[in-house]
Amino acid sequence: MDMGNNAMYLKFRVVCNFFKQFLFLIVNFFIDGILFFWHSMVFFQNTFSKIESRIILHYHSIEKGLLHEKLKLRFGEKVVIDLIRLLKIDEVKANYKQTQISSAYLAVCKYYEIHQDNNCDISDFFSESDFNYFKSLSTLDSNCILHNRKNIFYKNTNDNFLYFSKSRKSIRNFTGEKIPYTTIEQAIDIAKTAPSVCNRQPTKVYYLEDKNTIEKVFNIQKGLKGYTENIFQLLIVVSDRNYFYKIGERNQLYIDGGIFLMNLLYALHFYKIGACPAHWGLNFKQDKEIKSIIGLKKSEKVICLVPIGIPENEFKTTLSLRRSTEEILKKINIV
Repeated sequence: MDMGNNAMYLKFRVVCNFFKQFLFLIVNFFIDGILFFWHSMVFFQNTFSKIESRIILHYHSIEKGLLHEKLKLRFGEKVVIDLIRLLKIDEVKANYKQTQISSAYLAVCKYYEIHQDNNCDISDFFSESDFNYFKSLSTLDSNCILHNRKNIFYKNTNDNFLYFSKSRKSIRNFTGEKIPYTTIEQAIDIAKTAPSVCNRQPTKVYYLEDKNTIEKVFNIQKGLKGYTENIFQLLIVVSDRNYFYKIGERNQLYIDGGIFLMNLLYALHFYKIGACPAHWGLNFKQDKEIKSIIGLKKSEKVICLVPIGIPENEFKTTLSLRRSTEEILKKINIV
């Protein structure tokens, strides 16, 4: 085979391999889509897990609404109506002791009680009989909203990891005072110890302190309505697709980005910096919008927004009850 034919053959193999990998990518994304179609709660709510997922979404929405100092009475009416419907499903009632179902009964009861305390009639969508029934199923003797003092909230930051990790919670109430940039650098210095696939470290953090730009970003995300007034600093965690080389790694950017994000949240907590991870589970349109605002590279994917600030001396957090270990840890017995 002469030099010309050899070069053409090699070029042909490169082109064939390119199309083979591209087809493989399309097939895998198609299978991902099919699995998401059947097993997410977007299209069908035909399993307990999907129903539970929607219940969690609703009760956490109620918790966040109850955090507001200026409580808007009758807030989330449509959410509460749907939650009441879900909490009456037989399979849900049968699992009333599960942590997330218990949390939902607690939240919906607190919602009713707060309206009663404020002499606000909500009987048109939340009856007293429903409240009494849910109250009878509620197993939690606590409040879904926790009242915190800053000095007590951060008392475990130098404790052992068990107490330290359990003391971290999302904070939304900031003084408006800015955190020194050097302190943010120190937090990133801890966060970067997070492991990543083959130590490729694809995660970057963009820092914003321009208030107008921050508001534009939050107007796209829409998950922190009512809490952005005193947010003057924002961290944007991204993963760069340039660092992944196999089709099987198509979702690795979320894994590496998520590991880095958790490390970052712990680092912020260690330095007594309030933070609230605001998810970026949005579509390509919102991805395009945020890239145009802050100038991200085309290869970069936003993983999460993290507004940061100095907490007020007194602030509220949600209970956000964690699942029991028995609900999470499943031992596989092979005979």
